[in-house]
Amino acid sequence: MNEKFAAVRPYLNNDDQLCRARLSRLEEGGGRGQRVIDVTNGSGLAFTITPDRGMNIVDCSFCGIPISFWSPSGHRWVSGNWLRDWSAGLFTTCGLQNAGNPSGGHGLHGDISSECAEQLSINCRGGEAQITGLIHEGTIFSANLTLDRKISTAYGSNVIDVEDTVTNCGENTIFTEMLYHCNLGYPLVSPDLEFVAVDHEIVPRDEAAKQDLANWNSYPEPLEGFGEYCYRHIIPATDGNWANMALVNRKIGIKLTVAYDTTGLPHMIQWKKPSKYGYVLGMEPANVSLAGCEFDRENGFGKFLAPMEQAHYHFRLVFEKI
Repeated sequence: MNEKFAAVRPYLNNDDQLCRARLSRLEEGGGRGQRVIDVTNGSGLAFTITPDRGMNIVDCSFCGIPISFWSPSGHRWVSGNWLRDWSAGLFTTCGLQNAGNPSGGHGLHGDISSECAEQLSINCRGGEAQITGLIHEGTIFSANLTLDRKISTAYGSNVIDVEDTVTNCGENTIFTEMLYHCNLGYPLVSPDLEFVAVDHEIVPRDEAAKQDLANWNSYPEPLEGFGEYCYRHIIPATDGNWANMALVNRKIGIKLTVAYDTTGLPHMIQWKKPSKYGYVLGMEPANVSLAGCEFDRENGFGKFLAPMEQAHYHFRLVFEKI
């Protein structure tokens, strides 16, 4: 039991009154039958985990204000078309063998978010919630990978902490990639949004992004006919091995910091798409270039895993009222 929860526990008859994690199933729409875990930390933060879609986080609110962007697809089972199946939400896991453009026989952003978690564990006691699960990705005569995930939060700490371990369980060395596609929407994302980070290198993905580089840290009103701009930020670590970028919206009084361990995630991809009726910002800790696994394998991105070798990834989302 953490100290903040211990201080208020005498006022409670049941811990779930403040901090809880509840497993249920959807009863309508394209995801009917999917498991979902609704988490409320009792101090303003609420979110939903989807064990049957890569154990991602979809819905999220802070102090009653929606944070995540929703795609038209909503919650649905997998059809094999990544864009059609993409619910967006607070974050989508991309990998494990490709993240970015289709490449090397793998589709856009890979397959891991089409897989279902097993060995699911929900532990919520004393004001602390931990949800863990195991996800498999692979085929016979090819990759045999597992993803062990732990998602944590606590009363009095408006932080979502995500810790992943990827293991190569096969007999051959495998090239792996990881990208956490965090998808933020209105009202956090608006022309009032400010981007805060230490001085760092920024690499535009293409010529269009290069031409708009001076505006990387601003967000316009919804635009008609807008495509997308992507930038790869190489932010130096300022807290041990950790780097971060903060998003500040003073109008609604919320600051969201995306922090990540650069040991496994050396880059932050920024995806700008301020489209009319599709207004979204992606902030994506990653070890990829977005050019696809074939390019990344030859150019120092991603990670090779020998048999039984592991890769560890850790990022967190920190919510604050300002």
